[in-house]
Amino acid sequence: MRLRWTLIAALCLSACAPQKVWYKDGATPQDYYTDMGQCRAQAFSVANGNLMQIAIVQNSCMQGKGWYLVDQGTIPTEPRLFP
Repeated sequence: MRLRWTLIAALCLSACAPQKVWYKDGATPQDYYTDMGQCRAQAFSVANGNLMQIAIVQNSCMQGKGWYLVDQGTIPTEPRLFP
């Protein structure tokens, strides 16, 4: 029962948190999809199904390509924000 309420509280709090989006100055949606596709392929090829490792490799790859995770709404140019 205690675990149930902990999970409910965690879900409620995470719903209030600002959504993170990938941002790269001057990038187009095509740039995002190309880079994300390459990073996902790289992550799945080296991570052996470990979800945490997949996320780490994918995020490191995106950052290496010049992308940054930012809170949605902090950048005034909305068309350049990608989930």
